[in-house]
Amino acid sequence: MEAAVPFFTQVLGPLGLDVAPAGEHPFEQLVGLYAQRLGGCGGAVHINCMTTMAECRAAMLAVKEAGAGPFWVSWACDRDGNSPTDVHMLAALFVCEGMGAAAFGLNCREDIALPLLEQLARYADVPLFHVWHGVFTPYPYQPRPHDPDVIPCANSTEPCFVMRTVDVGEELECTPSLLEDIIEAEDHPVGAVKISILEQDDVDIFAQHQYAVRKALCLWSDVPQLLDSALRVYQGRAFYDGTGNLEPEELDQLRKAYGLIVL
Repeated sequence: MEAAVPFFTQVLGPLGLDVAPAGEHPFEQLVGLYAQRLGGCGGAVHINCMTTMAECRAAMLAVKEAGAGPFWVSWACDRDGNSPTDVHMLAALFVCEGMGAAAFGLNCREDIALPLLEQLARYADVPLFHVWHGVFTPYPYQPRPHDPDVIPCANSTEPCFVMRTVDVGEELECTPSLLEDIIEAEDHPVGAVKISILEQDDVDIFAQHQYAVRKALCLWSDVPQLLDSALRVYQGRAFYDGTGNLEPEELDQLRKAYGLIVL
């Protein structure tokens, strides 16, 4: 798979801002700042040299909500495939693919990029590339069939693989003890953490503590607007276990917007 590099009408780079606990900026502020940088322009966009999941997701949402053209996303990383803030490139790939990136790339020298792109090609469904000193080099590869029973998710820094039959454990509610509940759930021998969003205040509590989720995350709500709000602030790629009463059309919208995986 290989895509021709488009003419980019806009390049969005890092803001140098982050959400809690690494920073103190509300996620919507990041989305708004990227929307201002876009300035309503159309055409292809390069989301360039990302280092944090929050900035990358904010930039992608700003582009999508502005109705701009296709967007390519590239990340700065080291030889181990980690960004300066320890986001693994496979997690970044899963999140960017899910949110509709037209291509995914690495901002690094060729000797660093090629071994990493070879690893990413095992899982990628979009064209891959690397860019160095402004020169884009596509990485040709043949997409490989994926096991439909193995689900690629991501937390804010690491990829997570779960089976369709994953045990999500005990459902956690967004109470004042959510952080302690997440930490305790992480110690249980189950494949995922399940958090329910029952009212609007739950979204704020979840946003404050979602960084502690290290396993795959199952987000649940039977109110589409609440699930939308929770997915928007989650700096990873979550799944939905299908136990609620949401309509297929509602879930499809969440899939397209945030990369939600529906089991």
